[in-house]
Amino acid sequence: MEFEFEPDSQENAGHTGAQPRQPRKIHRSDGEASSGPVPVDGADFFRPRPQDQEPPAPPPPGPAAGAGGTAHPFTRGLTMLILTLQAALSAAALFQLYRTRMLPGYYLAILAALLALVWLLFYKCQAFKVRGALTRALSLLLSAGMAVGCVWAQQGLDALDQVTLGEETGGEEVLAITTEPFVVYLSGVDTRGELTENARSDVNILAVVNPVTKRVALVNTPRDYYVDLAGTDGKDKLTHAGLYGVETSMQTLGSLYGIEVDEYVRINFAGFIDIVDALGGVDVYSDYTFTSVGSPGYYDPTDFTEGWNHLDGRAALAFARERHAFATGDIQRGINQMKVIDAMLEKIKSPALLTGYSRLLTAVADNFVTSLTSAEISALVRMQLSDFAAWDIENCSVTGASSSSTHCYSAQGQKLYVMTPDEASVEAARAVIQSVLSGEAAPAPQADPAEEAASEAA
Repeated sequence: MEFEFEPDSQENAGHTGAQPRQPRKIHRSDGEASSGPVPVDGADFFRPRPQDQEPPAPPPPGPAAGAGGTAHPFTRGLTMLILTLQAALSAAALFQLYRTRMLPGYYLAILAALLALVWLLFYKCQAFKVRGALTRALSLLLSAGMAVGCVWAQQGLDALDQVTLGEETGGEEVLAITTEPFVVYLSGVDTRGELTENARSDVNILAVVNPVTKRVALVNTPRDYYVDLAGTDGKDKLTHAGLYGVETSMQTLGSLYGIEVDEYVRINFAGFIDIVDALGGVDVYSDYTFTSVGSPGYYDPTDFTEGWNHLDGRAALAFARERHAFATGDIQRGINQMKVIDAMLEKIKSPALLTGYSRLLTAVADNFVTSLTSAEISALVRMQLSDFAAWDIENCSVTGASSSSTHCYSAQGQKLYVMTPDEASVEAARAVIQSVLSGEAAPAPQADPAEEAASEAA
């Protein structure tokens, strides 16, 4: 059998006026039947076969690539709603933290960058449908956390406004609280309900603070100390000065030690319990094994052992108030009070303050007042969070002799029990106060009784 190739039209057109070419013939093999020549189109013969052609380019990837097609409109709308909610609540939480003025600027910058990165990650995951349901759930969880953070910060701000009585001042005065020494009168009063300006103070401690050298001296003065009563021409127990107002107590102590007392913090016993509990309890070293006398409404009789004791709020109050169990009475009580304050300061200056400050402020909102402004408190917290610096805290107590027949100004001629000051101990306290205020370095630390006890046991 023969095949004839007929030239295509283009080939024929290229030979106008020439004789048409004769068809080319292809012969089948001898074994095949032949029925004559078969015309074959040469153009079809030389066209490339399908298997020789280049495959088509794949479509560009998109949000729905590999995910089963375009997302349902409802899913897209839900995704955008969740992302918008997350962005709004993240911004609100940052704003609330900024309002507290307690976080250093770089803390806020780092937090803002992290929240932005998390939002972008969730956006990419949801846009490309990478575990879309899971990422939406995580986004909602983060949004809920931001909402809780906003409420938490607002509660802290409200509590701070409630406990601060000082008038807000300018920036320079706020800065001074972190750059210049100051003295704070710590007053503990045995009252229930709302704190008032006039109340007897059972705890009378001066906190002398130097924020530059990171040094604090706690000077305890017994409640029965017989002192010149400020604003009068008479003498009285120190505790009775509170009956004439907290300012009278501050001036009386300032006159005793030859200094000016700048601020005060006043707290009642219920507030003290709440503070210690908000801090998660405190660890206090007791010099003696003893049992405290109970105080109705506050605590039951409580046992303490020589050495370390972990105390909740009620036990800490019992430890700080007991005096009848000691031969030195008020002297040892003052020492124990400063031990508790030391333990509380250790908790307050730790990083745990970052997450617990709101709970702490809420705990004392009704039982705590201070002349410090909210801006000054925030500046002190911000300073501590900037470096978490270690502070040198030293304790100092004045002593005296008991006297049971002494006239007191407030008692209208009655004779009461008082403690006559020991001038040598008062002078020693004055020296410590001036050392801190002048910026001198802290003295070499004394042996820790806890370490001594541990070494003896070994």
